[in-house]
Formats: sequence, structure tokens, C-alpha cells
Amino acid sequence: MNNNLGEKMSYIKGLAEGLGLQKEDTKEARILINIIELLEDVVDAIDALEASQAEQDDYLDALNEDLTNIQNDIYGEDEDEDMDEETNYVEVTCPHCHETVYFDEEMFEEEDDIICPNCKKPIYEEGEEEYAEDESEE
Repeated sequence: MNNNLGEKMSYIKGLAEGLGLQKEDTKEARILINIIELLEDVVDAIDALEASQAEQDDYLDALNEDLTNIQNDIYGEDEDEDMDEETNYVEVTCPHCHETVYFDEEMFEEEDDIICPNCKKPIYEEGEEEYAEDESEE
């Protein structure tokens, strides 16, 4: 139970008991007793939500940890260290769809044909000398 809400609820119940509101002899006493019971139900509902939220937070933390482990298994744990090195990108305009796309400079060394990710047609085929219009670093 939320300590602050629980303490306040107990205090209000104590005041009602001290005023003798336990006897439902007047209309006002019945209304106050019902309001106090309603407040008690609200405090209990908040407590249940807080407990559920804490459980969900723990579950999400565990999932996040599992996902991090899977990512490390797939991509390796040193991914952030690799990102510290500057990567050179080559800006290319596709001769077919005329979209500007960027490729890692190493792709030109490793692949035979460079395919446009937009139109799926070859931008540069094996043997072409000129690779790009502009080269930039990110």
C-alpha cells in the first residue's frame, strides 16, 4: 500500500470512528461512511496498480537484458567500439530512379554490382571505374 495514502486513509477512518460515524443513523453519516469506503477502495486499486507496474518494470528489465544478450551474441559486444572509427560513405545518384543513396565505401571493394535500394536496379556494374559523384564522411 502506498504509505502516504494508506496513512491518510487510516487517519480519516480514525476521525470517522472518533466522531461516532460507525452508526449509520443519519443520512450524513451514511454518506460519509460510503465516501470513506469508496476512498478505501480507490487506495486499494492504486496499490494494485503500483504492484502491477512494479512487476511489469521488472519484466521489461529482464526482457531488455535478454535482448541485449541476444544482440551481443549476434552483432558482438564491441559494436560501440567499432562505431568510434570514422566510416566513409559514398553518395551516389541512381541513373534509373535518380534518387540519392549512400553506400559504405567498403561496399565498392567487396561487391561486384552495386544495387540501388530504391529501384533494385544496378547502379554500378563490375568493371566500371567511376564510383560516385561525391564522397562524404559521417
